[in-house]
Amino acid sequence: MRNTILVADDDRESREIIKGIFANKYNVESVSNGREAMEYLMSHHKDVAILILDMSMPVIDGRALLKVLKLKGITKRIPVLMTAENDDIEFVDECFENGARDVVRKPFVPSILRGRINNIIALSRSRSQLEAVINQQTAQIQEKNKELWEFNNRIIEVMSTIVEFRNLETSSHIKKIKGMSRMLAETLSVIYPDDYQISKEQLDVIEGAAALHDIGMIAIPDSILLKPGKLTSDEFEVVKSHTTLGCEVLKQIDELKSDAYDKTSYNICRYHHERYDGSGYPDHLKGENIPIEAQIVGLADSYDSLISDRSYRDAYDMKKAYQMIMRGEAGAFSDKLLDCFSRSQTMIENFCGKFKN
Repeated sequence: MRNTILVADDDRESREIIKGIFANKYNVESVSNGREAMEYLMSHHKDVAILILDMSMPVIDGRALLKVLKLKGITKRIPVLMTAENDDIEFVDECFENGARDVVRKPFVPSILRGRINNIIALSRSRSQLEAVINQQTAQIQEKNKELWEFNNRIIEVMSTIVEFRNLETSSHIKKIKGMSRMLAETLSVIYPDDYQISKEQLDVIEGAAALHDIGMIAIPDSILLKPGKLTSDEFEVVKSHTTLGCEVLKQIDELKSDAYDKTSYNICRYHHERYDGSGYPDHLKGENIPIEAQIVGLADSYDSLISDRSYRDAYDMKKAYQMIMRGEAGAFSDKLLDCFSRSQTMIENFCGKFKN
């Protein structure tokens, strides 16, 4: 516990008065100028319960030292009581603006000085205890959130693996979708921060939830899902239902308790085939009515589809696929998202180039 009162005052009588008041309760240390006070604080900052700082001192006066202490953040940890032979309004306001907890006029009235200093120290200790409790509780909450986050990620990995085992996509597809979605989301957050307030936590959620974009495919019959060649219009309608079926699958994952994961996963599953001009499915959403996480994953999914082999065509090279996306040949995307896709082109190509088709 902090149990030292540091008195910075060049007036010996003032120092002795304060020492006489508190010697039985606190360790009272004194210095005669601001420089000595700063040196003491640097080496004993964990012990000081309060700094009693006089305005007028040689070398560095109390007024100047208080400003330095505020700039260094010391006044947040160590309360400061200013003393002066005048207490005009401007001086008092200046002291409070620079972090002082109280101002006392000289000559001291011992009983008043004792009461104010005891109150300041008691309040500071209570605040420190409260901060310690809050920090402990925050750490516990963060640990629980971390455990929940890891659990959600394990569930997502299991569910996405089920999709891969049914040969819906190449084994690298989900990894590419997650990586590209992260890149696009990060670029959006930097280039268009006012339009898309995407936090670090949201980036993590989008990246993780992107793995579940095609989870509804597990409900599509093998006769359609694994059919070589192009699908009939009726068969394609069945495949399109994977968006809404995926949402039904997500509802059955009771363990996916995180609200952020729940909402983001739902939006990605249902809306990643919506297009900015309203030509997508299943709800024909248009423009910014499409959740941004779904727009991001939709573009990443379209690009990976173009650079991957299909039963009815060979993969396009990445330069050609990029041009097709930018020209709208894979559906309409927002100008801002396309701008971010363009800015991320080299990074995305280098990333996708690490995977075999």
